[in-house]
Amino acid sequence: GWVHFKGRLDPEAGALLTGMLSTLSTPRATEGEPDVRTSAERHGDAMADIVKLAADSGTLPEDGGEKPHLTVTIDWDTLREQTGRATLHTATPEGDSTLTASQARRIACDAKILPVVLGSRSEPLDVGRSTRTIPTAIRKALVLRDGGCAFPTCDRPPQWTDAHHVVLWADGGPTSMENLVLLCRQHHTLIHHSQWRIDMDDGIPVFIPPAYIDRDQTPRTNPLHRHRAVG
Repeated sequence: GWVHFKGRLDPEAGALLTGMLSTLSTPRATEGEPDVRTSAERHGDAMADIVKLAADSGTLPEDGGEKPHLTVTIDWDTLREQTGRATLHTATPEGDSTLTASQARRIACDAKILPVVLGSRSEPLDVGRSTRTIPTAIRKALVLRDGGCAFPTCDRPPQWTDAHHVVLWADGGPTSMENLVLLCRQHHTLIHHSQWRIDMDDGIPVFIPPAYIDRDQTPRTNPLHRHRAVG
């Protein structure tokens, strides 16, 4: 399922891409932990950020009546129980384009969900109406409240973030301001795959580090964006 590419750009486009990659691939230490990614990994993550930003811009042309998007197919029980794998729309008999159930749960935090009932031969019997896990109005309210990635010390602006369900959507977590927080791709992944915890304190997301980072597990917030939002 990996995609390999190699090419050449003219000087103008090359300089623009190089500048974007340089800015986005800067090592980003997480509270108490250095950025352990290699230079190649940081540049790869930066390229993925650029692709996601373009996909979320709403300005790309449609294909088959839809904007470019990522389609993930997963059984409901697999999603809830975190076992097995999800399939990407790019899957072919020759290639394994799959994600883990944990990765699918992260994507489901802020996605468009289309329920499909399958028969015994996996044929679609009923297709429901697609709905977004995060309505537009709530997304706008989150931007006003958090101002960007809410993880401590992170400076990523709103357009680089997903809305994360504190109690996961796949586990029945409500889509409400009291259960949502904006996180950039790096910190969204960190929250799903580490011991960091998020609590809500009077409507403000508070981050609790693992004991191996802070023995006292002192709650932390990110006032940077909120100051911008209210100021």
